This record gives sequence, structure tokens and C-alpha cells, in this order.
Amino acid sequence: MNAVPIRSKTEPVKVNASEWQNPGRALRGLLEGKDLKTNITLIRYVTDVVGEGPTLHVHPYDEIFTITEGRARFTVGDQTIDAEQGDVVFGPANIPHGYQNLGPGRLDSLDIHLSPEWIQFDLAKAWDPSGLLISAESKVKPETK
Repeated sequence: MNAVPIRSKTEPVKVNASEWQNPGRALRGLLEGKDLKTNITLIRYVTDVVGEGPTLHVHPYDEIFTITEGRARFTVGDQTIDAEQGDVVFGPANIPHGYQNLGPGRLDSLDIHLSPEWIQFDLAKAWDPSGLLISAESKVKPETK
């Protein structure tokens, strides 16, 4: 017996890049799920500056980071995780996290917040930078030719 799926209460929607992205800014784009009647919010973060990135913060929901270009060093709780293009990093709800561009070059990430809206509590003052990328160049191995 074939069951007929229950039809969605929402309709397909296209959101043009110009409606949610901000070229030239690090917070390249924010698309809250509530605007689409869904429970997922997208944030696109882009920087060309090695060592730059979102400082330590926490969300009351899970977050999935996807690296679309470059390399990043994440702090998630007490773990340090290096990720590169194509990698996915999971940040559980209520666990402090942040990341920085490891370089060389651009970091471009699409961060998926499992929430209809972006809720963030910044903890940067509590972030001990000694283990991070204060001198990012010292942590990046030079490319060998």
C-alpha cells in the first residue's frame, strides 16, 4: 500500500542573492528561516584576512559550519578543529565556539543555524586568545614548492 505524503504548508520560494547577501562585508549574508517559514537560518561569512573570524559566542541551538573555500581553525568547547574546503564542523547548542581564517587566502563559510532566527550571545571577553591565531602566520605552514 502506497502512502501519500502530507503536503507541505509552505510554498517554494526563491531568494535572490541581492536580497540576503552583502558583497564586501565579512558577514556576507543572513537569511533567517522565519522569513521562509522554516526552522533553518543561513549565515555566510567571508574574509580574506588571516586570523580574522567570528569571536567566541554561543547559540541556544545546534549549528553546522560548511567550509566552501579556504581553511579555518575552530574552537568548539575545549576542542580545536582545523577544517578546509568541503569539510563540515558541528557545533552543539550551548557550547561556546568561534573560528578564524587559517589562510592562506580567503575563507568562505556557509553556517547553518538550526533555528528560525539568529540568536547569539557573544563571549569574546572570556576567550583566551593565547591558543588561537593572534599571530596567524606563525600557525600556518608555508607551502613548499
